[in-house]
Amino acid sequence: MDDIYDFLKPYRQRLLRYLDANEKIPGDEPGPLEFVYEVLDAWSRFAQNRQLPEPSAQERTFWFSLYQLEELVEDPVRGQLDPYEGILMQNLAMAREALKQWKKLPQGLYATRPGE
Repeated sequence: MDDIYDFLKPYRQRLLRYLDANEKIPGDEPGPLEFVYEVLDAWSRFAQNRQLPEPSAQERTFWFSLYQLEELVEDPVRGQLDPYEGILMQNLAMAREALKQWKKLPQGLYATRPGE
């Protein structure tokens, strides 16, 4: 379990920067979608040939936040929010707070780890 936390820890900090509208992203950081692909690629290599335990609630919070970021940048909000976009933004805000505190997602939100 500690090796999973050690894997996620640096990505968690970077993900929080992408999710925090007030945080300036360093110029050498990839764009948000490239970041998502970087994490998924690194996870694929990390998880290969490993017997992984069941994901923790905190790990699920990380994956949910990453997937929500991916969805937001693949289809960015333009103009007035439609009902789905409003739900997406609300879920993302709740997930961001849970990720900041490294807590489980609020009830009703759930994510699987890649390959699960």
